[in-house]
Amino acid sequence: MFTRWLMGWGVVCGGLTAVEAQIPVPPVRTYSVKVDLVPLMASGYHVSVEKLWGPTYRHALVLTPQFYHGKVQNITSDVTDGRNVVRGYGLAVQHRIYLSERTTPQEGFYVGYGPHYQHFELEFRASSWQPEVADNGLTYYEYRARNQKETINRYGATAVLGGQLFLPDLPIFLDVYMGFGLRKAHARATLPGSHYSRGMSDYGTSGYYLPVGFRVGVAWCK
Repeated sequence: MFTRWLMGWGVVCGGLTAVEAQIPVPPVRTYSVKVDLVPLMASGYHVSVEKLWGPTYRHALVLTPQFYHGKVQNITSDVTDGRNVVRGYGLAVQHRIYLSERTTPQEGFYVGYGPHYQHFELEFRASSWQPEVADNGLTYYEYRARNQKETINRYGATAVLGGQLFLPDLPIFLDVYMGFGLRKAHARATLPGSHYSRGMSDYGTSGYYLPVGFRVGVAWCK
């Protein structure tokens, strides 16, 4: 009896799991990393790290560092001529609750909520009055096209409803979500006013918005 019991142990995710009576025990994938494909349209790169906790693994903490680097696209902003550049960073924190117990943790429908912060530095071309020193040494104000800059700090919070689904027999999954958010932006520019607040997807927009995402990720055991 002892020999049969001992031989019935298997190694699952680096630990011993009892599989006596040939009952398979699925691995508990408590960690995952995922990439959001939607921010790529705004030259953004969002990489999320998720950690499950609790006796039934229905709660999770999701940290999402955000990086921005590249050209400003028409789909994001009206202020673009092909040379406008965005650089920035941010962080989103989310508490996620899976709505039902599943055989595979991190799978199924969930609700999530949490705050985020973003910092953007944008470069663009626009006309403005600026002092210019002439050849005679005198200073004149001249109106012409110049390189301009705008710095934006944005704070907000979101609540989302989504779902995750693993591909068959693989630790790779798809994560789709949408929800409701509120954010507040503070801008400072070389030209008066905010030039990147003309639409819901623009970098400096304040107010309500509808966050959506499509992530691809991989999960592993602790």
